[in-house]
Amino acid sequence: MAFELKMPKLGESVTEGTIGKWLKKPGEKVNKYDLLVEVQTDKVNTEIPSPVSGTLREIKVEEGQTVPIGTLLAVFDTADEAAAASPAGGAPPARSSAQVAEAPAPSAPRSSAPAPSAPRSSAPAQTGVTVGAPSRAPTTVPAAPSGDGNGQSRTDLSDVRATPAVRKLASEHGIDISQIEGTGLGGRVSKKDVEDFIAQQSARPQTEAPRPQTEAPRPQAGQVIPAQPQAQPARAAPVPSLSGDTLVPLTQMRRAIANNMVQAWSAPHAHAVMPVDVTELMKYREKVRHDFAAREGFDLSPAAFIAKSVIEAIRAVPHVNASWTDQGLILHKEINLGYAVALGEDGLIVPVIKDADGRSLAGLMRAIRDVVDRAKARRLTLDDLSGGTFTLNNTGPLGTIVSSPIVPPGQAAIMSSESIRKALIVTDDDTIAIRQVMNIVIGFDHRTIDGATAARFLTAVRDWLQNVGPSVTVY
Repeated sequence: MAFELKMPKLGESVTEGTIGKWLKKPGEKVNKYDLLVEVQTDKVNTEIPSPVSGTLREIKVEEGQTVPIGTLLAVFDTADEAAAASPAGGAPPARSSAQVAEAPAPSAPRSSAPAPSAPRSSAPAQTGVTVGAPSRAPTTVPAAPSGDGNGQSRTDLSDVRATPAVRKLASEHGIDISQIEGTGLGGRVSKKDVEDFIAQQSARPQTEAPRPQTEAPRPQAGQVIPAQPQAQPARAAPVPSLSGDTLVPLTQMRRAIANNMVQAWSAPHAHAVMPVDVTELMKYREKVRHDFAAREGFDLSPAAFIAKSVIEAIRAVPHVNASWTDQGLILHKEINLGYAVALGEDGLIVPVIKDADGRSLAGLMRAIRDVVDRAKARRLTLDDLSGGTFTLNNTGPLGTIVSSPIVPPGQAAIMSSESIRKALIVTDDDTIAIRQVMNIVIGFDHRTIDGATAARFLTAVRDWLQNVGPSVTVY
């Protein structure tokens, strides 16, 4: 009996996934729950286990391809005894598999049949580009910059395999989607195909860009202003192409970081910095780290102390553990600490330590080591990346002295701990001493908290760190 494996839903806002690597080959025996394929999304990389036992007959989506949720990934021949138990039930899945393979064929009769007339009338209001009959196509493309009449000679868009969202993206940028070569299953045009096409177009000399500008003054007395936003992407200054330049395609993680940062930066940001004398903390750490390493098998990093100080400061200043909404502020009872992990050139990811306020120093150190190791090994789950209420960005190991962190969407603040360095300090008794100093920086959403609240939080962090000693137990 044939079984069809489709791309599962991997998260609330995840709409597509990229096949990273197939862990099994066609013809290979697979047991139920065997890891089958690595899938990369804009949030996390994950491994999909096989839901059945049997033989992997055919792989439908090759490595590197990006496909939407629900796409057929592979076909299995399940156990013989299962097929024998339901001989009549084996036929329909086989037909279903064939129908999926031949999915592009019905597109031609669908475009010429009268049945799509109903969608034809509703599509323009939603997207500005219709996938109905070609005879109506010229009248349903006013949103695209086609004042020169090019719409009359466009290819029948109903022959192009693409989702409505992808068609809308192409329409918003004034692109004839039929010009884009689809890399998806069955030649489907994906969102990435459109974005890559836009990037390629912007990298070329803008030979046709002046044409709409020469025609714009003619109908200035008419209703032409609404069409101008459609041309805005073309007004972006082209990146000069120099000898030896290399185009590095954007990964899904890099796209996600870009989108998240644009969304995050829409909030009004402010920052504050405060120096901390961590001399006594480092002395205390030196006393306890060897026993800790012998017991746990790894070192006790200053990051554990910094995480603990953030938790204690949140208890003292709970308004930093909040979220902004138009209806009011949401004060979170739980303290779920996001811990930013740098992945080199691959980007940045922020796993979440849940119920961080219930952990000791040793517990925080274990949790930090766990999320860092799994992040670098690409073994985080979607649950690991959700539910954060405050974020700690430990940039000290990178050597920074002062940074300006961006607040993650849905949170009120983020704190960066900078590098610990030796400095000459004038003490309270007017003597000069060599001390170990670290800057702490808070970035905050000014809608949610003000500078005074941010300063009180930093003061609470500083005071805790400067008073670390034997009274602070490791376990």
